[in-house]
Amino acid sequence: MKIELQLTGKTLAAAGILGIAAALAAVSAAVSSPGVNPASPEAVVEAMVTEKDHVQPLELARWVLDKRQDYQLVDLRDPWEYDDYHIPTAVNIPLTRLFQPEGLRQLDRGKIIVVYGLGMGHPAQTQLLLSLKGYRALSLKDGITGWWDQVLTPQSLRGENPQPSGYQQAKALREQFLGGPGQPSGGAAKAPAPSSAPAPAPVPGKTSPKKLKLGRGCS
Repeated sequence: MKIELQLTGKTLAAAGILGIAAALAAVSAAVSSPGVNPASPEAVVEAMVTEKDHVQPLELARWVLDKRQDYQLVDLRDPWEYDDYHIPTAVNIPLTRLFQPEGLRQLDRGKIIVVYGLGMGHPAQTQLLLSLKGYRALSLKDGITGWWDQVLTPQSLRGENPQPSGYQQAKALREQFLGGPGQPSGGAAKAPAPSSAPAPAPVPGKTSPKKLKLGRGCS
Protein backbone atom coordinates (compact mmCIF):
# COMPACT_ATOMS: atom_id res chain seq x y z
CA MET A 1 0.00 0.00 0.00
CA LYS A 2 1.36 3.40 -0.98
CA ILE A 3 0.97 6.26 1.48
CA GLU A 4 1.39 9.84 0.36
CA LEU A 5 2.33 12.55 2.85
CA GLN A 6 1.68 16.21 2.18
CA LEU A 7 3.73 18.60 4.27
CA THR A 8 3.31 22.33 4.30
CA GLY A 9 6.31 24.61 4.13
CA LYS A 10 5.90 25.55 7.77
CA THR A 11 5.73 21.88 8.82
CA LEU A 12 8.88 21.10 6.87
CA ALA A 13 10.66 24.08 8.40
CA ALA A 14 9.62 23.04 11.89
CA ALA A 15 10.76 19.47 11.25
CA GLY A 16 14.11 20.70 10.02
CA ILE A 17 14.51 22.95 13.03
CA LEU A 18 13.58 20.08 15.33
CA GLY A 19 16.36 17.95 13.84
CA ILE A 20 18.91 20.74 14.25
CA ALA A 21 17.71 21.47 17.78
CA ALA A 22 17.96 17.80 18.73
CA ALA A 23 21.54 17.67 17.52
CA LEU A 24 22.40 20.89 19.33
CA ALA A 25 20.73 19.61 22.48
CA ALA A 26 22.99 16.57 22.47
CA VAL A 27 26.06 18.77 22.13
CA SER A 28 24.77 21.22 24.72
CA ALA A 29 24.04 18.47 27.21
CA ALA A 30 27.57 17.18 26.81
CA VAL A 31 29.16 20.54 27.61
CA SER A 32 26.66 21.96 30.09
CA SER A 33 27.72 22.69 33.63
CA PRO A 34 26.51 20.40 36.43
CA GLY A 35 23.03 21.29 37.65
CA VAL A 36 22.01 23.00 34.39
CA ASN A 37 18.83 21.71 32.77
CA PRO A 38 18.85 22.44 29.02
CA ALA A 39 15.52 23.22 27.37
CA SER A 40 14.01 20.42 25.30
CA PRO A 41 14.24 20.71 21.50
CA GLU A 42 10.44 20.55 21.33
CA ALA A 43 10.11 23.59 23.64
CA VAL A 44 12.67 25.52 21.59
CA VAL A 45 10.84 24.75 18.33
CA GLU A 46 7.51 25.74 19.88
CA ALA A 47 8.96 29.12 20.88
CA MET A 48 10.33 29.62 17.36
CA VAL A 49 7.08 28.68 15.61
CA THR A 50 4.97 30.91 17.89
CA GLU A 51 7.57 33.71 17.61
CA LYS A 52 8.09 33.83 21.35
CA ASP A 53 11.86 33.52 20.94
CA HIS A 54 12.43 37.23 20.29
CA VAL A 55 11.43 40.69 21.51
CA GLN A 56 10.37 43.58 19.27
CA PRO A 57 12.43 46.82 19.33
CA LEU A 58 9.53 48.95 20.60
CA GLU A 59 8.86 46.45 23.39
CA LEU A 60 12.51 46.50 24.41
CA ALA A 61 12.42 50.31 24.40
CA ARG A 62 9.60 50.17 26.94
CA TRP A 63 11.59 47.75 29.08
CA VAL A 64 14.51 50.19 29.10
CA LEU A 65 12.35 53.20 29.96
CA ASP A 66 10.48 51.24 32.65
CA LYS A 67 13.86 50.32 34.18
CA ARG A 68 12.93 46.65 34.31
CA GLN A 69 15.40 44.56 36.30
CA ASP A 70 14.38 41.09 35.09
CA TYR A 71 16.43 41.04 31.89
CA GLN A 72 20.06 41.35 30.83
CA LEU A 73 20.77 42.96 27.46
CA VAL A 74 23.86 41.65 25.67
CA ASP A 75 25.50 43.27 22.65
CA LEU A 76 27.25 40.54 20.64
CA ARG A 77 29.20 42.88 18.35
CA ASP A 78 32.87 43.82 18.48
CA PRO A 79 33.95 46.28 21.21
CA TRP A 80 34.53 49.17 18.77
CA GLU A 81 31.00 48.76 17.39
CA TYR A 82 29.58 48.72 20.92
CA ASP A 83 31.61 51.83 21.79
CA ASP A 84 30.42 53.63 18.65
CA TYR A 85 26.74 53.10 19.57
CA HIS A 86 24.82 50.63 21.70
CA ILE A 87 21.35 50.31 23.16
CA PRO A 88 21.14 51.77 26.68
CA THR A 89 21.66 49.21 29.51
CA ALA A 90 23.46 46.75 27.18
CA VAL A 91 26.71 45.04 28.17
CA ASN A 92 29.24 43.99 25.55
CA ILE A 93 30.10 40.29 25.33
CA PRO A 94 31.34 39.60 21.78
CA LEU A 95 30.01 36.41 20.24
CA THR A 96 33.54 35.02 20.00
CA ARG A 97 33.77 35.13 23.82
CA LEU A 98 30.18 34.49 24.88
CA PHE A 99 30.41 30.70 25.12
CA GLN A 100 33.84 30.76 26.71
CA PRO A 101 33.84 30.25 30.52
CA GLU A 102 34.57 33.94 31.17
CA GLY A 103 31.72 34.96 28.87
CA LEU A 104 29.15 32.64 30.42
CA ARG A 105 30.14 33.84 33.89
CA GLN A 106 28.89 37.31 32.94
CA LEU A 107 25.36 36.02 32.27
CA ASP A 108 22.76 36.16 35.01
CA ARG A 109 20.76 32.92 35.07
CA GLY A 110 18.10 34.63 37.17
CA LYS A 111 17.22 37.01 34.31
CA ILE A 112 15.99 36.87 30.74
CA ILE A 113 19.02 37.13 28.45
CA VAL A 114 18.29 39.35 25.44
CA VAL A 115 20.97 39.23 22.74
CA TYR A 116 21.37 41.44 19.70
CA GLY A 117 23.77 42.17 16.85
CA LEU A 118 23.43 43.94 13.53
CA GLY A 119 20.61 41.73 12.28
CA MET A 120 18.85 38.46 13.06
CA GLY A 121 21.27 35.70 11.96
CA HIS A 122 23.89 35.21 14.65
CA PRO A 123 21.72 36.53 17.52
CA ALA A 124 18.95 34.06 16.63
CA GLN A 125 21.46 31.21 16.61
CA THR A 126 22.90 32.48 19.89
CA GLN A 127 19.43 32.59 21.44
CA LEU A 128 18.87 28.98 20.38
CA LEU A 129 22.17 27.82 21.87
CA LEU A 130 21.54 29.68 25.13
CA SER A 131 18.05 28.17 25.39
CA LEU A 132 19.48 24.69 24.91
CA LYS A 133 21.95 25.42 27.70
CA GLY A 134 19.10 26.26 30.09
CA TYR A 135 18.99 30.07 29.86
CA ARG A 136 15.78 32.01 29.38
CA ALA A 137 16.93 33.73 26.21
CA LEU A 138 15.46 36.04 23.59
CA SER A 139 16.91 37.79 20.55
CA LEU A 140 16.07 41.33 19.46
CA LYS A 141 13.95 41.26 16.31
CA ASP A 142 16.05 42.62 13.41
CA GLY A 143 18.88 43.51 15.82
CA ILE A 144 20.21 47.00 16.31
CA THR A 145 19.12 47.81 12.75
CA GLY A 146 15.50 47.22 13.77
CA TRP A 147 16.06 49.29 16.93
CA TRP A 148 17.37 52.19 14.85
CA ASP A 149 14.55 51.93 12.32
CA GLN A 150 11.63 51.49 14.72
CA VAL A 151 12.75 53.47 17.77
CA LEU A 152 15.15 56.20 16.65
CA THR A 153 14.12 56.99 13.06
CA PRO A 154 11.44 59.69 12.62
CA GLN A 155 8.13 58.52 11.16
CA SER A 156 8.57 60.75 8.12
CA LEU A 157 11.77 58.89 7.14
CA ARG A 158 10.49 55.33 7.49
CA GLY A 159 9.99 53.30 4.35
CA GLU A 160 8.69 54.43 0.99
CA ASN A 161 5.20 55.40 2.21
CA PRO A 162 5.52 56.87 5.70
CA GLN A 163 2.27 57.41 7.58
CA PRO A 164 1.46 60.05 10.23
CA SER A 165 -0.31 57.54 12.49
CA GLY A 166 1.42 57.21 15.85
CA TYR A 167 3.69 60.16 15.10
CA GLN A 168 3.36 61.85 18.50
CA GLN A 169 3.91 58.61 20.41
CA ALA A 170 6.91 57.69 18.26
CA LYS A 171 8.38 61.18 18.67
CA ALA A 172 7.99 61.10 22.45
CA LEU A 173 9.62 57.69 22.62
CA ARG A 174 12.49 58.74 20.36
CA GLU A 175 13.20 61.85 22.41
CA GLN A 176 13.56 59.70 25.53
CA PHE A 177 16.72 58.24 23.93
CA LEU A 178 18.00 61.02 21.69
CA GLY A 179 16.65 64.11 23.41
CA GLY A 180 14.74 66.91 21.72
CA PRO A 181 14.10 70.65 22.00
CA GLY A 182 14.21 71.44 25.70
CA GLN A 183 14.47 67.75 26.62
CA PRO A 184 17.94 66.20 26.91
CA SER A 185 18.31 62.46 26.49
CA GLY A 186 18.44 60.25 29.55
CA GLY A 187 21.61 60.70 31.56
CA ALA A 188 22.68 63.79 29.65
CA ALA A 189 23.75 66.81 31.64
CA LYS A 190 21.59 69.90 31.37
CA ALA A 191 23.09 72.93 29.73
CA PRO A 192 24.21 75.62 32.19
CA ALA A 193 22.27 78.86 32.46
CA PRO A 194 23.41 81.61 30.10
CA SER A 195 26.17 83.77 31.51
CA SER A 196 26.40 87.53 31.19
CA ALA A 197 30.09 87.22 30.31
CA PRO A 198 30.79 87.70 26.59
CA ALA A 199 31.79 84.68 24.55
CA PRO A 200 35.50 84.46 23.67
CA ALA A 201 36.39 85.72 20.24
CA PRO A 202 37.07 82.98 17.68
CA VAL A 203 40.66 82.34 16.73
CA PRO A 204 41.24 83.06 13.01
CA GLY A 205 41.74 79.91 10.99
CA LYS A 206 40.65 77.65 13.86
CA THR A 207 37.21 76.06 14.13
CA SER A 208 35.67 74.34 17.11
CA PRO A 209 35.19 70.57 16.76
CA LYS A 210 31.62 69.43 16.26
CA LYS A 211 30.18 66.82 18.59
CA LEU A 212 27.86 64.05 17.51
CA LYS A 213 24.41 64.35 18.99
CA LEU A 214 24.33 60.67 19.92
CA GLY A 215 27.43 60.87 22.06
CA ARG A 216 29.54 57.86 22.90
CA GLY A 217 27.48 54.75 23.28
CA CYS A 218 24.34 56.72 24.09
CA SER A 219 24.05 55.08 27.49
